[in-house]
Amino acid sequence: MRQASAVLLCITLLGCGEPSQTTPAPSPAPTSKSVASPPPKVSTKTDTAQFEQFWVTAQRLDRRTCPSKRCGVVGQLFFRESAHVYEKSKGWARITKPYDASCVAGRSEYVDRGQAACTEGNGIVDGIFAEWVEMKSLSTTRPADPAETAIADETLVAQSDDFALHRRAFAKAAAELIADRTCTREDFAEMGGWTKSVNQYRDRPVYFTYCGGMTVENKIYLDASNGKVFR
Repeated sequence: MRQASAVLLCITLLGCGEPSQTTPAPSPAPTSKSVASPPPKVSTKTDTAQFEQFWVTAQRLDRRTCPSKRCGVVGQLFFRESAHVYEKSKGWARITKPYDASCVAGRSEYVDRGQAACTEGNGIVDGIFAEWVEMKSLSTTRPADPAETAIADETLVAQSDDFALHRRAFAKAAAELIADRTCTREDFAEMGGWTKSVNQYRDRPVYFTYCGGMTVENKIYLDASNGKVFR
């Protein structure tokens, strides 16, 4: 009896009975490790756009900043010159990959004729543009070299610019200059013929050569439209 009372007192006052069957707290759910996303891949691959091989059939072919005649001219391609066509659009061909337009004060330093504004309307976006030419002056077959058909005095000037257009005028002027001893056959052989004047006489069929030296005093001009020779 005494023992039962002691046990009861122990349970009541000291809680020394068997521990209560409590449900253990759930273990925290394992947290998944945070995996960093891989950095975006930066392509180190260069532009490998495919191109088609064409040849120029015009004596002069303007290279423009966009596929329109209202766009600026950055230079020209010449008869029989090679052209790589990367894209075609409504009668025009893109012949270069995009490159810096060298814009200064809102104008491209590469444009030497016509519209030079560094604007989207002129084909220059964020200072970048590509060159375009008219498809009608391109061919997949290279034109024959007119020099291969040169005869007699023409052989001296067969490497002249625009020989196909002015071969007779070139040969006649050369023969007369040799006859009056202003030039020699060696002069024309060294020069290869007549060179187009693109600065002083850009818009006229004027060509030049050198006779007796390579100074300004030795420079001789020819207007192929009328055969006139002048200095």
